[in-house]
Amino acid sequence: MENRGWLALAVLMAIGTGPINGAAAQEQTEESAGSEDYDFAGGSFSGNLRFATNYMFRGISQTDDGPQIQGDVTWAHNSGFYAGVWSSNTDAGGPGNSMEFDPFIGFSQAIGDTRLTYDVGFWYYSYPGSDFDYDYWEIYGILTYAFDGASIGGSVWYADNYFGEDFFDGTSAIAVETVVTFDLPENFALSGRIGRQTFDEAGGIGDQDYTYYDVGVSKVWNDVTFDVRWHDAADVTSALASDDNVGALVGSVALTF
Repeated sequence: MENRGWLALAVLMAIGTGPINGAAAQEQTEESAGSEDYDFAGGSFSGNLRFATNYMFRGISQTDDGPQIQGDVTWAHNSGFYAGVWSSNTDAGGPGNSMEFDPFIGFSQAIGDTRLTYDVGFWYYSYPGSDFDYDYWEIYGILTYAFDGASIGGSVWYADNYFGEDFFDGTSAIAVETVVTFDLPENFALSGRIGRQTFDEAGGIGDQDYTYYDVGVSKVWNDVTFDVRWHDAADVTSALASDDNVGALVGSVALTF
């Protein structure tokens, strides 16, 4: 799922903790500004509905370079606890599948007056229509520092069985990312990400490690965010994706509610 690593920034905005700037919040889904929160049980609901020309995850298309319709809903408690679901159309997940449905849960807080925020959580990737079991989970940790008009963040994602039970069963994986964002005039923001995806070769998968990145510009207008972004990756083998599905210029429009 694209941009899942920065969900906590919007969560912190929802619960009112920490000095989070506009560009940092946009990076979590590239469309989080202007959200309307709905109070419930000591917390609040918020969500996004996003239309994009492609669904890119760590530099690789998940829709065979086709368009994406994606939605998510998050409930964030005042304590920092949050939970939600994320869903999108996809060509990944094996034969018979056309949907990704991801529940997630986590805890996020600002660290005093340091401008640092942390987030730890659990994300489950499921493909409910697949003829095979490609479901898997990741646990993650994120640390973000907000400057005046900019932010920088790092995250680590660990999967115990990255490819699910029916494809290279037992292969663990780690993704490490850094994201930098800059506020620009007129509610524009510039952001970029670089990450490294590595796999445990003990399961017989061989060397499939690769580097991925994206860079783009977003514009917030009321509850709508427009984003244009280049995604790419280096050293992706044919076992993971065809050349046609690596790298793409993606445009998106997102409504936040």
